[in-house]
Amino acid sequence: MNTFQNINTDYIKSSRSIETVLVSNENLKKLFFIYNYEGNSFRVFENHLDLINFFQNKAECNFHFNSEIELDSFLSKVKIAN
Repeated sequence: MNTFQNINTDYIKSSRSIETVLVSNENLKKLFFIYNYEGNSFRVFENHLDLINFFQNKAECNFHFNSEIELDSFLSKVKIAN
């Protein structure tokens, strides 16, 4: 099972933020970027470029969740590769 830790939160508006989350297991670590839209929609990006492209309407997110419970479940189980 993975552990995850919020490294940084940047607020776009009071109800919208971009969180940088470090997900790790015994030997591996990976950063994810999460766009939190009003606490009702969580879009997960595997790298910074995908996040930028999303805001420029050039790409979709890698994963999308409708609740924090779904998001936390994903982060605790996501495969981390080298």
